[in-house]
Amino acid sequence: MMPAISVIIATFNKLPLLKLCLSSLERQAFKDFEVIIADDGSGPEVEDWIGTYNAPFPVTHLWQENKGFRKCKLLNHSLVHSKGEYIVFIDADCIVAKDFLMIHWQHRKAGVFLGGRRVMIKKEFTANVTREMIDKGYFDSFNLWGLYHSLVKDFKYYEETAKPLFFFKKRRYLDFVGSNFSAFKSDLFKVNGFDEEYEHRGGGEDTDIAWRLHSIGCRFESVRCLAIQFHLGHEIPEDKSISANMFFDKKRRIKDPEDAKKIKSSLIAINEENYRVIRKG
Repeated sequence: MMPAISVIIATFNKLPLLKLCLSSLERQAFKDFEVIIADDGSGPEVEDWIGTYNAPFPVTHLWQENKGFRKCKLLNHSLVHSKGEYIVFIDADCIVAKDFLMIHWQHRKAGVFLGGRRVMIKKEFTANVTREMIDKGYFDSFNLWGLYHSLVKDFKYYEETAKPLFFFKKRRYLDFVGSNFSAFKSDLFKVNGFDEEYEHRGGGEDTDIAWRLHSIGCRFESVRCLAIQFHLGHEIPEDKSISANMFFDKKRRIKDPEDAKKIKSSLIAINEENYRVIRKG
């Protein structure tokens, strides 16, 4: 039986953060999902640990050799291997609330893609985050514990956990990040997936696919303050402006739905020899 949702987790090294991310997925109220770990060249410790990981859901580990930032190519490869009709994208440096997948599933609609935001955890506080905190539900909703850490500046944008704000908070067009993003797989294939010309971190690759989905008639809807997510702070080694500037340049070229498909993509012609694919469950 095929899962309803395929959760695609982009990762590169930072195994402790990946473990926290997976711990939050183990608690999901929505159970009908698989996990695809899209590994853009991590060292052997990630693969070794996944080999021992006893997950309560099916896991596929897709690994490609480290040749710089090639996240988009690996996300396309993950789409090819996904079994679910609906795709939810998160990053390995994120913790999601217990109802995160349920929110994305319940709000799905034909011709619509969803996006939310995230609470930012200060880099210095990330080392203090434990699985026990996740299991106790500290990251599930607005609470006094989180409010305290917001007031002492350990958290930024903690208001994203206040669900009533969903009805009042101004939601700008495409107000989302690639780590809190979902769409029907069929719609993602209509735009040939992610543009593999993006080879620098920065988020332009996420805004790009959202803009191209919009260009073929898909409508964006926000799940801000509903699909709660926390980002675990860490070093950002690259200049984000390269990716952002590339998006603004590409955006000007999209004049009609056909332009949305004119990207560098190996979505269909995946060469399996360049990847390691390990399935569990």
